[in-house]
Amino acid sequence: MPAARNRIAVAAVAAIVLAAAGARAAEPRNSWSRLVSSNGFCAVVYDAASRRADGFLEHVYRYPTRDVGRTGTRDLCWDTYFGVRVGGDAAWLTDVPLDDVGYLPGAGVIRTRQAYRGLRIETFWFAPWDAPGPVLAMVASVENAGAGPSPPVSLFTIHNFHLGGGRPEPGADGERIVWNPADRSYAETGAGGGVAVYRPVEPPDRRACTPNNPYPAVRAGADLVDTADSGPTDDAVAGFQFDLGTLGPGESRTRGVLVGFHAGGDAAVARALLAPLVAAGDSGRILSDESALWASRLADAPPPSGLGAAEEALWLRSAAVLLSGQVREPGRSHGQIVASLPPGQWNISWVRDMCYAIVGLAKAGLFEQARDALRFMLGAEVGEYESYVDRPYRISVTRYFGDGTEESDWNEDGPNIEFDGFGLFLWALGELAEAWDDGWWRDHWPVVRDEIADVLVSLRDPATGLIAPDSSIWEVHWNGNQKRFTYTSLAAARGLCSASMLAERLGDSTLAASYRDAAIGIRDAVLARSTDDRGALAQSWEDLRAGRGYRDAAVVEAINWGLVRPDGRVSNATLDMLITDLVPPSGRGFFRNDDGGWYDNQEWVFVDLRAADAFRAAGRSAVADDLLTWITAQGTLNYGLIAELHDRVSGDYRGEVPMVGFGAGAYIVALAERSAGTAAMPACGEWPVETPDVPDAGDGGDDATDAGDPDRPAAGGCACGLGGGGRGAGVGGAAILAMLGLRRRGRW
Repeated sequence: MPAARNRIAVAAVAAIVLAAAGARAAEPRNSWSRLVSSNGFCAVVYDAASRRADGFLEHVYRYPTRDVGRTGTRDLCWDTYFGVRVGGDAAWLTDVPLDDVGYLPGAGVIRTRQAYRGLRIETFWFAPWDAPGPVLAMVASVENAGAGPSPPVSLFTIHNFHLGGGRPEPGADGERIVWNPADRSYAETGAGGGVAVYRPVEPPDRRACTPNNPYPAVRAGADLVDTADSGPTDDAVAGFQFDLGTLGPGESRTRGVLVGFHAGGDAAVARALLAPLVAAGDSGRILSDESALWASRLADAPPPSGLGAAEEALWLRSAAVLLSGQVREPGRSHGQIVASLPPGQWNISWVRDMCYAIVGLAKAGLFEQARDALRFMLGAEVGEYESYVDRPYRISVTRYFGDGTEESDWNEDGPNIEFDGFGLFLWALGELAEAWDDGWWRDHWPVVRDEIADVLVSLRDPATGLIAPDSSIWEVHWNGNQKRFTYTSLAAARGLCSASMLAERLGDSTLAASYRDAAIGIRDAVLARSTDDRGALAQSWEDLRAGRGYRDAAVVEAINWGLVRPDGRVSNATLDMLITDLVPPSGRGFFRNDDGGWYDNQEWVFVDLRAADAFRAAGRSAVADDLLTWITAQGTLNYGLIAELHDRVSGDYRGEVPMVGFGAGAYIVALAERSAGTAAMPACGEWPVETPDVPDAGDGGDDATDAGDPDRPAAGGCACGLGGGGRGAGVGGAAILAMLGLRRRGRW
């Protein structure tokens, strides 16, 4: 049948299977409990399930240096939380149900709401943006919600930080807590090094530390016992008591505690980190100043027009995540963006994730932050893998340690060597230059030209015209696993188009033409070598030749990057491939590929967001809208945080949360592209000439192309994966295909 009829048939399969399985399709719901706040120096984590803060990481990134066993970033907080006493009744708020939890709108401030004995209690947890280092602010507002005066009210805090040995989870050995009356603060040290300072904002009425542990005292409804020194001990804790008195109806009191940390063990330095906040005078002012500061920062990232209320809220939360994921430490660390914020383990600066974050920042109007991330990569220390790249290069082959040195993720198969980062950097640089060009990149042009763009040109495989084998986006590692991945070649083509544009701006038309020709050559090699006989893009040239396991959602970037005509044969065949092969049993979103294994076979949110852009560009806006509606609903119900994965069956959050470039950045790009509504434009100024659609005999017989290149197998896949049945467990997939007149091809 003609290609247009074939696409209609694929859509019909999707509609029928979805209708049959719709009752079992996953629905959005809350499945995540941990919220994070970061000021670029540290990260604070609050767990809604246990109703306490249980994370305080001394850096945003996971590994400060390559000596990961000795220097891995520590999570210093075992737990810290508030307690309350009303008359003779007392409780730690960990034992009081939450009425609500989330973020203050447009701010990196976590807020909870609870009720206890006629009181309405709000707590706030954040890493203050004005603090020039690792600081936690915890603030509680207690209001009398009753019609008459309350009994006497007291507010309590407890601080159980672990400063003993061990990384990344330190122990509690060799700790000591000492009271400093000069500034009304406790300082805690331990065998692991460093010092934590606990400083009440308002003067406390009592303060206690081990051996007078605050925890049992509050459980018993007693006052804390003033203690000056815990002495050397294990598992020391401290706490404060604020007597608020009797509260009239509607009357409230606010109290707070600041925690500062200095890795070098200097308590004076830790106290100095708190000075800008202490100067505010009271906890309520600290909280309002923080909210105002976030409002000011996000004023530079206004949501585009045409968004729904939930989309607008998730846009702002995503912009806040992008800002929170960027390191603000001085020196070479400054500007890097981690792939995910804690508590997830991907708080590491991958080139790829960072580039998507940069494009998200550029789309959001946060130009200076995007520039700082690009500057970080240009100033990082690289070159350790020159034998793989075969010439000097500037962008890491995988990711970075916190100090700005290159890291490649190794396993038993060797390192990851990812050539896609060179093209992605150029793409991100081009996107920022198109949106905001203050000329900064011109000073770096010789490095961009010689050690990034020219590297890509040199990496072309003379046998195929594709980029040489690498580990690519899904990181297959080396030692025989490397392939000529389509994603890497697409990134190279798009990046070189950007390099051509930048060279043209500098007046170097000869170099611009050279980069343009290289980009078009790589693009055309992909179309010639890495599409199956229906036109669908394959994961790699090698997988396509093998005739199996070549479905990969990452190839939708060919559409998003203007490398194929969005309404053409390759685009539609590739998008059809996603629908027929890569939909999980949940009926939501897409797998990343068909390689198998737990990780591959979850729903990938990044893939959903990039696919939404591609489907919209191809004129298939209903699919794009469904994907964005699903991701928006999931994010809304999970505190505005976007996950790495959704469970393949239930749709629940899996993997790391929140993702920065692959989550917040990709979401902002998807909404910005939809709002812009501009027609797709070809990269490098022209669309490729695609092989025209070949008519099908329409009778279930062989296509005219079946006798062609044996190394170019047919597209196909099991439509039964759509809408909840899963691959191989669908709702009459074969019968539906037969009914529609579609014969089995490949895996059909």
